[in-house]
Amino acid sequence: MQENHTNKNSFSVKKFLLAIIPSYFFPAIMSWTPGWIMNDQELMNSSYTSIASPSLLATILVYLILWKVQIDQNSLKNRYTRIALMLLVTLSIACLFILLFNFQEFVFNIILSTILGTVITAWKHPVKSKELI
Repeated sequence: MQENHTNKNSFSVKKFLLAIIPSYFFPAIMSWTPGWIMNDQELMNSSYTSIASPSLLATILVYLILWKVQIDQNSLKNRYTRIALMLLVTLSIACLFILLFNFQEFVFNIILSTILGTVITAWKHPVKSKELI
């Protein structure tokens, strides 16, 4: 019975890795490639620090929150409301990091990457109720 429960669960370590690995590598590759083409060393360095890292951190945070929400059955039925709340949390944390670590020069990169990581993860991973599991 327990094995059947885990098979229908929309959250697992494998799905977690399948969510976080692309959330880092795709933004890094998509921003590093134009930097390489334009011979822009600053963009190439930013691609794996201030562009890909916030997306990765937002994806990890959102995935873990959604996993916890499913376990506790505090499910928000409306996907848009869930995404808005996740954006509020992740953008607040991103702004806190920007202020604490003096990353004002990377504000655009960090905010955009955080938004993309949050929205894609929250949209892709629905929270199922226990009746469906």
